[in-house]
Amino acid sequence: MVREIQIRSALTELKLINVFKKREILNNQTEVIKMKKITSILLSIIMIYSVCFPITAFAAALPTVGISSLSVKKNTVTVKWKKKSKIMGYQIQYSTDSKFKKNKKSIKIKKAKTTSKKISNLKESKKYYFRIRTYKSSNKKTRYSKWSKVKSIKTPKESKCTKDNIQKETHCTNNNNHSIKCGNMGKWFTSKSDIDDYWEEVVQTYSKQYENGEITWETYCKKSPYGYECWSCSYCGKWTGNFKYG
Repeated sequence: MVREIQIRSALTELKLINVFKKREILNNQTEVIKMKKITSILLSIIMIYSVCFPITAFAAALPTVGISSLSVKKNTVTVKWKKKSKIMGYQIQYSTDSKFKKNKKSIKIKKAKTTSKKISNLKESKKYYFRIRTYKSSNKKTRYSKWSKVKSIKTPKESKCTKDNIQKETHCTNNNNHSIKCGNMGKWFTSKSDIDDYWEEVVQTYSKQYENGEITWETYCKKSPYGYECWSCSYCGKWTGNFKYG
């Protein structure tokens, strides 16, 4: 009788062990299923994020570049900028639309050491807008920096003497042989925005002199311009102007 009870007890223990093992297996399977669901959710989030926020969202990490100068000769504009490091190259975009929504073209400069580019076959007597940015490619993906400040220049209208090949003339080599006289600013600028920058520079210079006690208020009012008027040369598209004083 005692032996029979012992056998039954042993069988009961085996059944309990099997039950616990089954529960442990089920728990493990449940954990695996949970992990798969979590992994699936994370992958979905990453995919959605990559679509909504593509790699260009991180373009600010690349160094930005600005246009140093624009110059024009006939129907060719030369764009110049300063060299940047830790990049692969530059992208220049130009258009006759100041907002670059239409008639825009892009040029890729594949060497980071390059600091100028001639863009030819432009239409005469047209105002063109230019901007530039840096780029870097890795893992078949290209990252871009932010666009530079837009600068503009107007291509000259071809003169009748040039078209008819009657005589050769040289224009715009100094302040006196442009299509119009140089203003009291005393020089010519690549774009209208450059004039605005120059005006602000002059005003700031006299403001600092007044603040430092180097000049009187009367001298400041006499020499610091409160505004300006400007115009452009029909030959080369450069700008000049007159300062306005109080």
